[in-house]
Amino acid sequence: MDYGKDILNHLIDMYERRGAFDKDVSSLRAIQIEVKKVYPVYEDRYNHDSYKDINVAIEKLCAEGFTVAEKNSAGQYSKVRLSIASVAECYRKLKRASIPEQCENAKKRLAEFQNSESQIVQAIIKDWYHCLEEYKKLPYDLKYDGKRASEIIRILQAVSKLNNETYIRNFSTALFKDSKRFQKEFRSTVEAILFDYTDEVVEKDNILGFYNLYENPTYVIVKGNVVIQFDTSVIDVSEMSDGIALSSASIEKIRAVTVKANKVITVENLTTYHDSDEEDAVHIYLGGYHNYSKQILLEKIYADNKLRCYFHKGDLDVYGFLILENLKEKTGIPFAPLMMDIATIERFYKAGFYKELTATDVKVIEEKKNTKLAGYADVLQFMLDKNCKVEQESIKAVELMELKKL
Repeated sequence: MDYGKDILNHLIDMYERRGAFDKDVSSLRAIQIEVKKVYPVYEDRYNHDSYKDINVAIEKLCAEGFTVAEKNSAGQYSKVRLSIASVAECYRKLKRASIPEQCENAKKRLAEFQNSESQIVQAIIKDWYHCLEEYKKLPYDLKYDGKRASEIIRILQAVSKLNNETYIRNFSTALFKDSKRFQKEFRSTVEAILFDYTDEVVEKDNILGFYNLYENPTYVIVKGNVVIQFDTSVIDVSEMSDGIALSSASIEKIRAVTVKANKVITVENLTTYHDSDEEDAVHIYLGGYHNYSKQILLEKIYADNKLRCYFHKGDLDVYGFLILENLKEKTGIPFAPLMMDIATIERFYKAGFYKELTATDVKVIEEKKNTKLAGYADVLQFMLDKNCKVEQESIKAVELMELKKL
């Protein structure tokens, strides 16, 4: 081990942790290490070589003016103190960039994206600039790493431009010429940032899909009395009991949709979709927040069938209502909630089919119940009062339980 460099690195680490680079030198307490605590081997009577090497390293650092230390009568050093006047030379000796230098470098890298059209990128750059101006570490474990910060910004800028369903490996290849790099090095950080900076309240596991980025192709599943017309063929979905799965490529080729039922019901959960057996309805499985492909299909259905009644069946939690409001806003279709009322949640609650709210659930409910979700304030207040939320899969479970009692 190069004890000289190691001692200096320990001292500079302490110097940085105290933020000494941004303080009046006269106000600083001594920045020093206790030799035996940092190097227990120093007291090992059977390891004279290490003892000797540590002493030589300390003496050399003192001679060069980097540190100050004194021997006791036995020739041992108790503490080694950093010479503040030599800090700049320490950084040069260690070939290490100071915190202010790292901050300036990071700001220069972020400046490359200051004209980004992405609101998220703009917001992040503003927040990160503020951190760097105050010599604070960047969040998301980026610390002062300007290179990684700029890579993350570049990814976020690319994500914000995705208007169509895109697969993660293709996305990674396009950015890095490596199909796995995004997944291995950046995915968790990007998900965390998007989760924090997205105005819509989306669960972190689903956040990439919200921006049209997927592991694999997604499908819209449709069942019921509906006829779908393509250029040279027609599909009568009513002849398929479980419905039909349409890929994004298939949806773009649809020319007309004729709904012969009175209701169109979008469903958040796949199990609920399969359980739904209402005859006079067309059911469409959304799987959480709808994406571009699902929106195109819904808009085509509504354009050809405006006189039908439109409903959405989602979880009785704050996210279920946010998904419903997002669906109405993005498609322009007047969806009404279905089985997302007080009577339904009370039925589930009394049957014991519910989960307790998380701290995040409570926070989001309190933030949204009087604004974006004001129309559902009674149900949301019930959730808060009873500390409960319910998944739509509970419908069938309650029915089975009630049947068993009979």
